[in-house]
Amino acid sequence: APSLENGLLNIELVREVPEALKPRKIEIGATDSNVQRLEKVAA
Repeated sequence: APSLENGLLNIELVREVPEALKPRKIEIGATDSNVQRLEKVAA
């Protein structure tokens, strides 16, 4: 919310990060079936 104090305009901004841009966790030690599936998607 903007405010005016002592002749200065203060504006507070909120940065909303979309869910698609948020960091994701990828578990290490996936099974071989997961690796094969990812290779098929990438091909």
